[in-house]
Amino acid sequence: MARVCDCCGKGQQTGNKVSKSYNHTRRIWRPNLLKIKVQDDFGTTKTYNVCTRCLRTADKTGIFTKKIKVVPANAGAKAAN
Repeated sequence: MARVCDCCGKGQQTGNKVSKSYNHTRRIWRPNLLKIKVQDDFGTTKTYNVCTRCLRTADKTGIFTKKIKVVPANAGAKAAN
């Protein structure tokens, strides 16, 4: 799974983690992605990776009118443990 939002294209960003002693180490900030299943007018379902900001905006504007299920991205990892 690519860690990119299908709605806005937000992806991971890299930078430095700075400790108290001002040591710099590289780190990655990843977007908070959720998998949502949306049913279109023809009855087919599609799965999208959507960041929580786009999901919130879509709920306000009503873009995803027939939203079936919202699944956290790491739900499979939690079920395996």
